[in-house]
Amino acid sequence: MAQQQSKTLNGVDVDGLLQSINVIQKEPSVAKFNFRAKNEWVSGSESRTTINDFYGAGKTHVRSKPFVFTKDEPPVLLGKDHGANPVEYALTALAGCVTTTLIFHAAAKGVKINKVESTLEGDIDIRGLLNLDDSVKVGYESIQMNFKIDSDASEETLHELIELGKKHSPVANTITNATPVNITLSKT
Repeated sequence: MAQQQSKTLNGVDVDGLLQSINVIQKEPSVAKFNFRAKNEWVSGSESRTTINDFYGAGKTHVRSKPFVFTKDEPPVLLGKDHGANPVEYALTALAGCVTTTLIFHAAAKGVKINKVESTLEGDIDIRGLLNLDDSVKVGYESIQMNFKIDSDASEETLHELIELGKKHSPVANTITNATPVNITLSKT
């Protein structure tokens, strides 16, 4: 008997995606995930974050190898430029998450995407960071994201997919909606 081949579109296992959706609809607790990061300060503005394990689909998963991200500031911001700075990482997280969300929704709808590129820019006034002016927002004032998408889909469909990507992206929602950040101290 021939084995049935899984349908893949845009690099997404569509059958697996639809099966996952079905399982989550029947058992919503499977959708609960807890992502973790461990950060260690190196020197000056440099720190390293390690991503290794996370909880999801009812159990803890350990990566085949940890991912390590070095963050630093450029010299103009008194760093040594050993890595992108944290607000640049926020842009990469936003780009990746909105793109992935868009691609998964396109696959679920049967829309073939050949290529996706995006550019992001964010405006920050560092007077907020430096506590020089209470009227200046700390963080991005705004972020602009521009997509170039190669697909045979209509422009209307592509706009719809971009909106789905923005609306359902966990990172876009974390940035645009107030998310509580609880900070504690454990003395060493």
